[in-house]
Amino acid sequence: MTHTDPPSSSVLALPVVRYAAAGLAIGLGIVGVYWLIDRGGSAASSGAVAPAPPVRDVSKLDAVLNTIVTVKGDGEFGTAETILREAIKTYPGEPRLYVEYAETLAALKRPEEAYAMYERAIASGEDTGDIHFAAGTVASVSGKLERAVEHFAAAQAKSPQDWKASLFLAQVQVRLDRFDEAKKNLLIAVQLKPDLGIAWGTLAELALRENKTKMALQHVAKARELEPDVTLWRVIQGRALVRDAKPEEALLLLTGLSTFEQREPGVMQLMGQSYGLLKRPLDAAALYANAASTDTARADLAFEAAQWFERGGDTAKAREWAERAALLGDPNAAALIQRLAK
Repeated sequence: MTHTDPPSSSVLALPVVRYAAAGLAIGLGIVGVYWLIDRGGSAASSGAVAPAPPVRDVSKLDAVLNTIVTVKGDGEFGTAETILREAIKTYPGEPRLYVEYAETLAALKRPEEAYAMYERAIASGEDTGDIHFAAGTVASVSGKLERAVEHFAAAQAKSPQDWKASLFLAQVQVRLDRFDEAKKNLLIAVQLKPDLGIAWGTLAELALRENKTKMALQHVAKARELEPDVTLWRVIQGRALVRDAKPEEALLLLTGLSTFEQREPGVMQLMGQSYGLLKRPLDAAALYANAASTDTARADLAFEAAQWFERGGDTAKAREWAERAALLGDPNAAALIQRLAK
């Protein structure tokens, strides 16, 4: 499914963890930040005695954290990364620095590195529901689905009233084909947040996969009531109607979409299927021909138009569109042209 989405498709927003220290000034310059990150002083001469180990001054750490928050707030994530790299050398056991570093790396679109920083934050004591949720999110984006399940489950256990953990856990379980587990967590999510359209839509999709058409229609009706403008919910409802032997209702649902929306994944295919069930192949052919005339580089649309014209008995039109599909590089067009020539 796409959403965004889920299904529908989308980028997951990471929760932002902010730390502020009361009474400390914000807005230190970068030079000031490097001064605050005590790196053991400097040698006075070539024969100087080695400096004493740096003092872990909490007030300095808090000032550094405040500065990092300010720099990130200004969108200077590269600068934040530089500051954080140096700060971690001085305060290697400080979990807040790893959290800030993880958020910075996520903003820089480096999710695998961000995940490693969240792991270090958790190992250093920042073992909260929010941090596990953030770790699960970047793990999911990185393709570490099993680790994402672990972190979302931990977030769910630590923050049982937070619907997001249950929803995101379910979405990853869908990707892993663990549909029974996903359904349980989706139901938890809608209990916590009944107006969660994506959860109802996903439940409808899972019901369709199990061929539970009536249940799918019930779930998707709730999704459409909550989010009437989401095309994906119309597609799922249309598929359920076709499965329920109601292709005409499916067409009524989809023909009301704009031309742009009809080009979205799954919509035209479902419309063509509905026309076919209603024994109206030439209407399906016209649908694809219009789309191919607009998207002139789409060989697949031209080929679909040719096939539907063939089914409708219009051999001349079928040949015309098959030849166009062949020119555009469709690998199956040549065989269709040969068949039409007989």
